[in-house]
Amino acid sequence: MAGGKINKNGMLKAATIVEVVVALVIIVVVFGMAMMIFANVTQQAISTKKIRATAVLRNVLLKAEQSRQLPQEAFSQDGFRVIPVVKPFESGTGLSEFYLTAYDENQQEIAKVSEIMINNDNVKP
Repeated sequence: MAGGKINKNGMLKAATIVEVVVALVIIVVVFGMAMMIFANVTQQAISTKKIRATAVLRNVLLKAEQSRQLPQEAFSQDGFRVIPVVKPFESGTGLSEFYLTAYDENQQEIAKVSEIMINNDNVKP
């Protein structure tokens, strides 16, 4: 049917127009589904930014353990805004839960790490 001849009056058969419209609808639906899948995969992929942010947070945790001083205020490091939160651990006295969260320049959460630490004189939740 596609590629049929044009009538004497210069009009196409209605079937060819319907075929073209159906083909366009199918192409648009398939393209839309492909874009949704692509967006979902790229959003969930581990990016270098997430890896860098996790490395920065692990480094901050390591420094806090070595110096026995937990940061209390939000600070910036390597292009990330790091927000520390210290909470008492629910089941044990003398323990604190230390959370670090890294945000990018668009204020989107990039990475989060947590660790349970033993309290001493210098470390207070």
